[in-house]
Amino acid sequence: MAVDVRLMTVELLKAYKKILKYKELENLTGLSAPGLWRYINKRVRPTKDRAVELFEILTSQQVVEEILRGKLIEIDENLFNLSMIIYEVPILKILSYTAYREFHRYNINAVVTVEVDGIPIGVMIADALESKLVIVRRRPEIGVKKYHQVSYIARDPPAVVSLFMPSESLEGGDRVLIVDDLLNSGRTSSALVKLIRMTDAVPVGLFSVVAIGERWREQLENEVDKIHVALRLSR
Repeated sequence: MAVDVRLMTVELLKAYKKILKYKELENLTGLSAPGLWRYINKRVRPTKDRAVELFEILTSQQVVEEILRGKLIEIDENLFNLSMIIYEVPILKILSYTAYREFHRYNINAVVTVEVDGIPIGVMIADALESKLVIVRRRPEIGVKKYHQVSYIARDPPAVVSLFMPSESLEGGDRVLIVDDLLNSGRTSSALVKLIRMTDAVPVGLFSVVAIGERWREQLENEVDKIHVALRLSR
């Protein structure tokens, strides 16, 4: 089904209006408040050219980073609370269209994420990409007879972590986008790559909301075609 960029842009403007004032939206888009109001309230739709222009602005790295920084809560050094990002529907809408912008040309037909915090953003991105959604669990699901399992050692706190994915969740040839709320060591996403390959599906890309430092890069940069991080934080 053809995607209407005008409709996506209106949805983006509605999401931004829930977190910004009209004056801030005017400064961001270069449009007047009355014009923005007509778009947001669906009195008129932007032309395709105007919609593409607005979509590029509203999903740009600089703009999205600024929005996320304003919602991020720093608890301690390298310890952050993402609840105002990953559980806020307008933010999730913005992130889902950002993921669409970065990955829609890759023919993604499946999105894989890990419970629990990855589920909201995984749902939204799967919807934006019109893809199926696969939730990987930390324990086997009741009623599922066959599953793929992979384990890895987490550092903080030290522990062996096991991940389980129903065997029939993916098919050979599926093109998969991994969605992670927070990249740190990269071990969880690396484990997801292994699970995906067990099904003969193809891990094509990785979208992360926040990444801390660069340690994750050693684990992942050669595992997928593209990695996009919405907000990078230095150590």
